[in-house]
Amino acid sequence: MRTVPASCLLLLLLSCSGSGDPALSLKSFFDAAKRGKGERAVSLLSRAALDSLEAGIGLEMMRGNPGEASALLASYGVAVTPGEIDTIGASALLVRLVESPMFLRVMENSSIETGDVTLSGSRAAVQVELVFLNDTAAGDVQMVLEDGRWKIGGEGMCFALR
Repeated sequence: MRTVPASCLLLLLLSCSGSGDPALSLKSFFDAAKRGKGERAVSLLSRAALDSLEAGIGLEMMRGNPGEASALLASYGVAVTPGEIDTIGASALLVRLVESPMFLRVMENSSIETGDVTLSGSRAAVQVELVFLNDTAAGDVQMVLEDGRWKIGGEGMCFALR
């Protein structure tokens, strides 16, 4: 019987999980989002990206009028009761959004292609071309090495068009 050195096993696991390659992690995020795998998609966002998302989606504003917020989210196919608005965090809300039928329809014809990766310590920039809602955008997505895995940085998927 042959044994596999631990270092080879670790490299295999890293390559399968996407944690060793920023571009692969980015593709894994997009694939999870496209397939409606909310927990998986959220796991590939950095803490800074989640903090930015929480500020950007206006959770505090939603909490000011939970009934209206719940109705608005329901119109997008995201089920959140008015009582949940007070306690739901950005991660949980994003999971529900990614798993919603509306989001899955929007993602049907979306695609991402990655290009060059620029590494700088625990940060990376991945060149991408994104097709979303019949529009094409190109730019760099900032990635950060967090907890031993490459994750989308604080800027998230919002990048400057080239």
